[in-house]
Amino acid sequence: MTLQSSRRAFLAASSAAAAALLIRIPFDAFGQSSPTPPPARTPASFLRIGTDGRITLLLPTCEMGQGTHTGQAQILAEELGADWSSIEIDMPKQPHSDYRLPFGQMRSVGSFGIRFWHDPMRRAAAQAREMLTEAAARRLGVETASLTVRDGFVIHATTERRLGFGELATAAMALPVPPNPTLRPAAERTLTGRTVQRRDTPAKITGKAVFAIDVKRPGMLHGAVRLAPVHSAQVARVNEASVRGLPGVVAVARVPNGAVVIADTWWQAKQAADKLDIQFTATAADTLSSAEIDRRLRAALDRTDVPVSLARGDVERAFAGRGRVVEAEYAVPMLTHVCMEPITCTAEAAASRTELWIGTQGHDTVRMVLERTLQIPAEQLFINTTFLGGGFGRRTHGEIAVHAVAASRAVGGRPVKVAWAREDDIQQGQYRQAMMARFRAMLGEDGRIAALRMRIAGPQMGRAYGVNPDAVARARGFVANVDPFSLSGLIDMHYGIPHVTLDHAVVDLPILFCPWRSIANSFTGFFLESFVDECAAAMGQDPLAFRRAHLPDKPRMLAVLDRVAEMAEWQRPARPGITRGLAVVESYDSYVAEVVEISLAAGRPKVERVHVAVDCGRAINPGQVQTQMQGAVIEALGAALRVKITVADGRTEQSNFHDYPILRIGEVPRIDVSIVDTGSPLGGVGEPGVPPLAAALMNALHAAAGRRIRSTPLADHGLA
Repeated sequence: MTLQSSRRAFLAASSAAAAALLIRIPFDAFGQSSPTPPPARTPASFLRIGTDGRITLLLPTCEMGQGTHTGQAQILAEELGADWSSIEIDMPKQPHSDYRLPFGQMRSVGSFGIRFWHDPMRRAAAQAREMLTEAAARRLGVETASLTVRDGFVIHATTERRLGFGELATAAMALPVPPNPTLRPAAERTLTGRTVQRRDTPAKITGKAVFAIDVKRPGMLHGAVRLAPVHSAQVARVNEASVRGLPGVVAVARVPNGAVVIADTWWQAKQAADKLDIQFTATAADTLSSAEIDRRLRAALDRTDVPVSLARGDVERAFAGRGRVVEAEYAVPMLTHVCMEPITCTAEAAASRTELWIGTQGHDTVRMVLERTLQIPAEQLFINTTFLGGGFGRRTHGEIAVHAVAASRAVGGRPVKVAWAREDDIQQGQYRQAMMARFRAMLGEDGRIAALRMRIAGPQMGRAYGVNPDAVARARGFVANVDPFSLSGLIDMHYGIPHVTLDHAVVDLPILFCPWRSIANSFTGFFLESFVDECAAAMGQDPLAFRRAHLPDKPRMLAVLDRVAEMAEWQRPARPGITRGLAVVESYDSYVAEVVEISLAAGRPKVERVHVAVDCGRAINPGQVQTQMQGAVIEALGAALRVKITVADGRTEQSNFHDYPILRIGEVPRIDVSIVDTGSPLGGVGEPGVPPLAAALMNALHAAAGRRIRSTPLADHGLA
């Protein structure tokens, strides 16, 4: 089948293509578009230009407050030559292979929204631009070289005649798609690299934006959950009669780890759920406590049967030589996500069609869990993606969809909106795993780290996402047992240390874990950058100079270090009463260095200012890069100071913001952000601001008080 005939077959099968120019946005691998068209049935990502001039971009990345849709629209409008206000961003209703990231799932994670789709979007926009230009040239009887495209028009420079995209869409549709379109040169970039207003801001300000909690359907009922208090427990018995007759109650639906009470209003459902007579199974986790978790992790640090993940040089021989040995152990607790919008989903579950309204990062996760638990075929599932009131990895899971579908089935397919209370999400949510680490370094006579041993102890969260740690190791040239959800930031460490070993002592825990903002880098950044500071202190060296000495061939790392040092005036004495700490971490293909400035009051640190230098490649929307860095610093600072999840008798002890105290507005320090452009490929911005913060804070505290803190949060040490 030819490129043109395949495209026509696809368009004939697509209702979106009627009287429009439609260009598919395919890809083969990370950031690589493919000129090969899909079969006609494929509901591919596409760029559509209607005869009314409206431009629609269909891509499978949700908007959860990080500005992805704004950046995508900037890229498209610039390359196409479109009117900025004419672009609409939409999402597909069904998960499909065309929308899946390299790891095999349709998910909005890992800061992929811009960097993954940037090149394919530009290519599709360039194809559409050339087709519109050719159609205009034929209509005007001029050469294509005499035409320019801007603001939604193809313009003849000499006569100033212009044709709108809508006027040309049908004619352009009949032309062949150019397989190798010419992209606009950097000199013609007028929109990317510029701070623009977020596309979603006006709707959020006026209240027109629809989040999952805002969804309304005709005849809709409401559901509240009653979940097992002990992690891994299931339902043993439900006495539905215990709530029958309570105000507004319509039905009770049993779900895998609890029940949903369905009523006319959510508050009626919640009051009844609290009174529901329900019993849960006994489990081996009924006596689990945070102290027991810590004991298991600490015991794993001493195991002798752990396979090596990374081996470089000859560590044993290096440690047998002359030098100074530095050792340290670090620990981080479990964390939860506390998205500002409660976990919510509305479902209409008919016999042959299940439709959801949900704010989700994990469309394929929702599909798979519904296939597995409720036997819903993928072709019968339709997902309407709302705005997300925060994601941070929490909304990659699909249990709320199971609850909503089960509730709808219990009332004959009527729409039911199920919303978790804050307590439900904190106490039966899914957490960033608790981890411990042991580091041991040999410092050579040249003042550098000659050898480094690293051991991580804790769960392998990646296995829940289908990761085979040994397969990952083989694919990436490591030895064995590489879970990126646990080792990223260490397995790909940038410091030039000649002799290194790294291993992971796996500790399984009966708790559900879920990616937390920056995933493994949130703790490996703390471990490594704290230890590097300890090594610098042991050698009596300046922390910046010590790091620079270990990065001889890492220009991007050096660039952000130099920039943040300039911002903080590192080479000058700090202001009176201020001490500073430094850290630098690469994650998601972006490099971030941070300097934290603190003062001490009654021995407790107060964060006065944070300097951030970031190299994320070319910044599509610099203002959004700045706000993402600031948001990441705020979230990381709250985790470093006082929040954590603890367990007693198998149950999470925290329940709401009173005992999971995130950072308050008045506690947010000044956060200055500088974007460093080294001409590098695009990186992420949603997550990379998190990893350096905790280490930089602890390093500042050591500089101020000579006290080395090796575990978070500071509240555990009486310092917050």
